[in-house]
Amino acid sequence: MLRCSEFSKHVLGLELWPKQQQILNQLFEEKINHGVWCLGRRSGKSTCAAVAAVYMAFCQEDYFRRKVRKGENYYVCTVANDLKQAKIALDFIRQLLVNSPLEQEIVRETAFDITLSNNCVFQAIPASARASRGKAISMAIFDECAFGIEGDANRGTKALFDAISPSIAQFAPHSKILELSSPWIADGVFYEHFAQAESGDFKGMSAKKIPTWEVNPGLPFDCDFLQNALKKDPENFWVEFGAEFKKSNSVLVSPEIIDAAVNKERTTSIPERELRGTYVLALDPARGGKGRDSYVACIVHYEGERLVCDKFHQFDANFEIAGKMEVNIAEVEFWIAEQHRLYDFESIVLDQYNSASTIQSLSKSFPVSELAWSVSTKMKAFGKLKELLQSGLIELPNHKEAIKQLKNLGVIYRQSGQWSVTGGKESSIDDYCFALAAAILEATKEDSIDWINSLIR
Repeated sequence: MLRCSEFSKHVLGLELWPKQQQILNQLFEEKINHGVWCLGRRSGKSTCAAVAAVYMAFCQEDYFRRKVRKGENYYVCTVANDLKQAKIALDFIRQLLVNSPLEQEIVRETAFDITLSNNCVFQAIPASARASRGKAISMAIFDECAFGIEGDANRGTKALFDAISPSIAQFAPHSKILELSSPWIADGVFYEHFAQAESGDFKGMSAKKIPTWEVNPGLPFDCDFLQNALKKDPENFWVEFGAEFKKSNSVLVSPEIIDAAVNKERTTSIPERELRGTYVLALDPARGGKGRDSYVACIVHYEGERLVCDKFHQFDANFEIAGKMEVNIAEVEFWIAEQHRLYDFESIVLDQYNSASTIQSLSKSFPVSELAWSVSTKMKAFGKLKELLQSGLIELPNHKEAIKQLKNLGVIYRQSGQWSVTGGKESSIDDYCFALAAAILEATKEDSIDWINSLIR
């Protein structure tokens, strides 16, 4: 029987990279029935998976045809977090077939499956436990499963494995599960399976953790592309290209980078005449007072690609209600009007929480808009803040409390690929951060900047 690498070269007309040849040959020659591959980006994961799928269908068909009734189909499934991604994985298989003599073995083809003359069906299925039940599956390829949904009873990664495992067992010991993904956080099903396989305690499981430069000869470690990525964001580099799992929480930006962004000569800036009309004011409303979040404002402007944070302002809690001191909203609105006369704001943005009356009061006379914080807007805003800090394209005033909060700002990564920020559980620990992030979100044109591609996966 041809080795997998030889099959790829002589039948499919595709010569794999040396490392790809090694891991594929090991998959089929070392009696591995569950491979967990953690590979850096641009290391040809989808190509390897497609070659493995076609090799299973043609070089090991005798094993599987004996386990099904005459004329019954057996499946090689590509499973992904959504149907679009699963179809992309299927398209890799389709391209290998149509560019080789094996194209003549295709007897039926739809957008979601390819049926061969030997009754093997390549099928794309989304992350759905219900959709994956009832099939005779000889191989299941889970694509980018480090970013799968956790906890969902139907679409969750664990639910998928529970649904597919019985179908895989039907063809043991020759059936295979192949999980392949760039790494994400050290948590979730993919990480757990990787740890199990790496431990050596689970028979038939095999783990691979290989950085991009060890697989892709076109991207050596010292090439400009990788070295620039390393300089821009070391932590993200070792996750994306170094195949290292990320801790589930970390600081947004290192304290040294924040210190480098601080202009120690000023705590505020005087508005410049030629820049009037370009300033943005953002407010993070709160009731203020002891034991509560602070009501904070932030003014910024762009000078080319460089963002300047002109000033922070905290409103005093000097208005008594029912024996408690809180911020006087009338004074806030007066301060906004005074600042607008100085800066001629291009935009004034307020978090909609605790600010409905102010938005209504000022919107007729000032360029006021409201911001609804969500997972998406937080990722955009704090992603851009991180990008500016790491690129040295932001200047911060020498404001002690704001700098302290920025240094304490943490990131909590989630299995879905999303993340959130936190300053802790106490009050008044991230107010300046949110005012700054809101100002950046409002000042930055979304259609001209890729907000977060460099920050996840």
